[in-house]
Amino acid sequence: MQIGNFHPLVVHLPIGILILAFLLELYHKKRPEPKDNGTVLFALGLGTASALFSVLSGWFLGDGGGYDENLLFNHKWIAVAFSVGCLILFFLKKSTKNQAKKAYFPVFVVVLVLLTLTGHYGGSLTHGEDFLFQEAYEEPVIEDVDQAMVYADIIQPVLQKKCVSCHNKGKAKGELLLTSKNELLAGGESGGLFDSLEVGNTRLIHHLLLPIEDEDHMPPKGKIQLTSDEILLMEWWVQNQNCFDCVTKDLPRSEKLNSILASLEKDTSAWALISEKVDEVPTEFMESLSQNNISAQLVSEEMPLVSINFSKRQDLSEADFDLLKAYRKNIVEINLGHTNFDDELAKELKPFKNLTKLQLQHTPISNKTVEQLTGFDYLETLNLYGTDLDDGALQAFKKLPNLNTLFVWRTKMTKDGLLAFSKENEAVNVQGQIADSVFAASTLSPPTILAEHEIFKDSIKVSIEQFFEGAKVYYVAEDATNDTIPKEYTEPFFLTETTKIKAYATLEGWEPSEPSTADFLKSKAEIGGVSVASAAHPKYAAKGGKTLMDLKRGTTNFVDGNWLGFEAKHMTATVEFKEKTVISNVSVGSLSIPNNWIFFPVGYTVWGSTDGNTFNKIKTVKLGIQKPSVIIERKAFNIDFDPVALKKIRLLVESPLKNPDWHAVPGGNSFIFLDELVFN
Repeated sequence: MQIGNFHPLVVHLPIGILILAFLLELYHKKRPEPKDNGTVLFALGLGTASALFSVLSGWFLGDGGGYDENLLFNHKWIAVAFSVGCLILFFLKKSTKNQAKKAYFPVFVVVLVLLTLTGHYGGSLTHGEDFLFQEAYEEPVIEDVDQAMVYADIIQPVLQKKCVSCHNKGKAKGELLLTSKNELLAGGESGGLFDSLEVGNTRLIHHLLLPIEDEDHMPPKGKIQLTSDEILLMEWWVQNQNCFDCVTKDLPRSEKLNSILASLEKDTSAWALISEKVDEVPTEFMESLSQNNISAQLVSEEMPLVSINFSKRQDLSEADFDLLKAYRKNIVEINLGHTNFDDELAKELKPFKNLTKLQLQHTPISNKTVEQLTGFDYLETLNLYGTDLDDGALQAFKKLPNLNTLFVWRTKMTKDGLLAFSKENEAVNVQGQIADSVFAASTLSPPTILAEHEIFKDSIKVSIEQFFEGAKVYYVAEDATNDTIPKEYTEPFFLTETTKIKAYATLEGWEPSEPSTADFLKSKAEIGGVSVASAAHPKYAAKGGKTLMDLKRGTTNFVDGNWLGFEAKHMTATVEFKEKTVISNVSVGSLSIPNNWIFFPVGYTVWGSTDGNTFNKIKTVKLGIQKPSVIIERKAFNIDFDPVALKKIRLLVESPLKNPDWHAVPGGNSFIFLDELVFN
């Protein structure tokens, strides 16, 4: 056992003890007599003894070599001066002479200065000469590992974290420095790091793979060790001629290495950055929002971030926003489109600084609202479609550093105003009245399919909007004739049969846009009434049975008043037609929002009655438990059967009743939400 090995153990004792003694002196200085009962003297004695032992052990440790000679010299002799100062301080405190009492405090200050200098030079020896004032090491951020520099982005960070503390300019163990390319190539007293040894490895890899008990193992026992993945990366680098300028994609690698390298990639998106700073969202919070008619869901299974949908609510108030504030940092999207949100309510947005997407389309706001968005540094998408904003609002957009998509179609903003804004803010994709080259997006946006309703009796007028100047829109109208030939859209058209519309945009020199789709259902049966066997949940009762026959589809906002919600029970509805009608299809509108415990039905059974009294089973459909998902979906489930003339139909819609095993809260009472029954 070497006495120098005790230095790291005892070196901090005099620091803590002497600082405590000084604080006690300050404490007693303001107190009435007696000033001290001997505690400070005892502390000074203990501090002096530990200082002397620290100097002695440090002297032996320094003789082991590997340290910068100038730093070591300064550290040694200032430490000696510090220890002598401690001895003098102890005897001054013990003395009763007036001269000793007068000199006591000035000497104490000098001792503390010497203590500080000793610690500074000691830290420089172990961590580097500029350790105290150097900027913190920033590990490279790898967004695409295939484009990463192998040494600078992958290898150097490992060396920095695990090796540099012992191999820097202040402390060069084995005369080896690892802070630069030239130092790595120079090697140490044992030779070059990349020299091949008889054992079959280079010197660097050999020392990494030695048993940890071996005194030549690096890093030494007691230091933070390289992980198995980090060692594999080091071996991979060395096997490829320890290149300093190569890119990851240019080097061969195994499946195992592919997996390790992929794990180094960091998601730098706004959502990822926000996720690192926020807590998990408790299920109770999401449930409380649902109970208060607020549609909310997690944006993904991996991130504790929330999307709020107020779409088409006309009764918004401050109370709705108050309910969100407990987890305001987790909320990254709010849809306020087609609501009563106005300039007065705009102040309620201030706490939600982590918003990345804000939808304000078709709301009665003015420029005053967007002027309150200062500080929304994560905001990327802002939808102002169909509002009364004018060019005066453009200055506010300049204060949003990450804004990249701005929808201002059908506002009062002028072509000249938008053109000037876009020239100054080229990173913002402006979707406005014009589509000049300065507004060009990287891809064509899908067209928008518009109609007054999705369900109709006789016919319905459909229009398609496309915001890019010069772009053409093509659509396919899939109906019973199975016509799949695209037609160019030139003007609104009418549908007279159940039809699925698919539309896409084209522009010379561009890739076609993603398609937009919309289902339009024709209801050929005249319904006299709908009765529901058991009542819907009181919060989601809408208009009772009439909700299923009012020709209105619900939106993805499950509290929009167009959905019937049933908790932990099936739904049975009896539909009476005004007259006997030939029926061959039933369409059931359903909703899925797994994060709100809403799932698609798992099955259907249809009974028919020709006389209005006796019912016979027509068809049963089993769908099974919904697959894992966090996506919000609306679907119209179709049940086809042989045509039959009926007076009444009875329909059983089967609920899963409980949340599936894959859900975050398995076994909780689940919901089914239904909005419309269509018969053909």
